[in-house]
Amino acid sequence: MRPITGQKEPIIRLVRKLQSPSGRRRQGCFIVEGHDLIMRALEWGADVEGLLLTEGMATSEQGLALAAACPVPARTLTRGLMGKIVTGSKPLPQAIAVVRRKVTALEGVFASDSPLVVAVDGGTLADNLGMLLRTAEACGVDGVLLSEDTVEAYGRRVVRGSRGAVFTLDIHEAGDLSVAYDLAAARGVQIIATSANTDASYTDVDYTLPSLIVVGNEHTGVSPLTLERATHTVRIPMLGSINSLNISVAASVMYYEAVRQRMAAR
Repeated sequence: MRPITGQKEPIIRLVRKLQSPSGRRRQGCFIVEGHDLIMRALEWGADVEGLLLTEGMATSEQGLALAAACPVPARTLTRGLMGKIVTGSKPLPQAIAVVRRKVTALEGVFASDSPLVVAVDGGTLADNLGMLLRTAEACGVDGVLLSEDTVEAYGRRVVRGSRGAVFTLDIHEAGDLSVAYDLAAARGVQIIATSANTDASYTDVDYTLPSLIVVGNEHTGVSPLTLERATHTVRIPMLGSINSLNISVAASVMYYEAVRQRMAAR
């Protein structure tokens, strides 16, 4: 392991750029923090392009294991320099990795014979998106579509909340969802939108068919475009005083109904 000699080294400049969504998009990479998530990235086949360890971490059992597993040489730096280049992270990470974003074309999200896909239409909370991705990976969802006004999938809080799902899931930043809906319709994929303003239950749908589940903004729900294009509009029963679920919970309820139906049909 070679020490970082100054803040002008290319890896330090890159990490600084990756602190913003625009920088992550331009560079095609994102930051992963901490031993557990970095090790998952390495074990799950993510493209790790850089590894930085604080001086204390570099001599620890965990740090040595990360350095041994990483395909590129680890670099060491002081805690003070780590604090200067990684902003807003508490506690301060002792290890960070630069990971190449996995880019999935829209067609790739619908590539399986009977795809189960989820779209997030205007989701704004990073923690919720992270949990949604985590459950999507656990349920074997084929892909995730993110509308242009949905929070970015590769920020610190989403990556943490996903527990590494961003390394394996096919995620497509869809921009205008109408293009995705056109492709879904052309491929015979039903579009299932969640809404409080319908009497149809989420359990009334046949999820053994190719399916695109759409969950919306935490406060306003799915967009008028989604309601217009939906094959089915369904609701999840709300029996208490609260009248909405966050997107991760709503999506999870529907994922597992799809899993239940698909397992029963085997």
